[in-house]
Amino acid sequence: MLNESIIQQKILLQIEERVKNKVAVKKGYRKKLKKNFERLLRKILSTIFSSSSIEVKKFNGDSSFGCDEYGRDIEDGLKKYINILKNRGIVLHTVILLGSRAKGLWTSRSDIDVTIIASNLPKEGKSFFSRRLLNLKRSIILSDRPLYLGIEPSGCCSKEEFLERLRSFDIQALDAIFYGRIIYDDGFWSQVMETFNRMDNECQLPKDKLKKLLRPL
Repeated sequence: MLNESIIQQKILLQIEERVKNKVAVKKGYRKKLKKNFERLLRKILSTIFSSSSIEVKKFNGDSSFGCDEYGRDIEDGLKKYINILKNRGIVLHTVILLGSRAKGLWTSRSDIDVTIIASNLPKEGKSFFSRRLLNLKRSIILSDRPLYLGIEPSGCCSKEEFLERLRSFDIQALDAIFYGRIIYDDGFWSQVMETFNRMDNECQLPKDKLKKLLRPL
């Protein structure tokens, strides 16, 4: 029993430290500059492509994830984003909304953080240049053009990679479990929850404390 308690404390301390580091990066000066630049670029592109054939309906207050700065409905935009990804040939399994939009803490300037689990995403390269090239390729494939809603894919991976991250108590995977809103799923998420429930039975982590630790993400 004592050993179990020590293991629990160790896991919780690791999660707490990872969350603190992640939050510090999000609030950092360089990160804010990048976000402001991306927001400005998005405004410019939204204006240029405002006549796009893919229109997002106006927010009327009754959908789940709020609106952007132009009053467009994010829930409707995410549905259209899923169709865009499918039309690009991406084999989707699960798409999860995270961050302030998922937690109901959004403003019209909030990003739309999503994790995409798919079978055919570009793999990471081994060398510096191949990693840069593949990251660029992945960002192009997963971009929300021509919607330009501010959808920010991160932690995107295959089914096997996501399950491995979850088993290693990756904070983004845990955040998806506790706060994520599933916006698309082909049935894979039930396998994720089965894996998490086995982990929970083995480790007996206090869910309330774990959820509180993850809330700042």
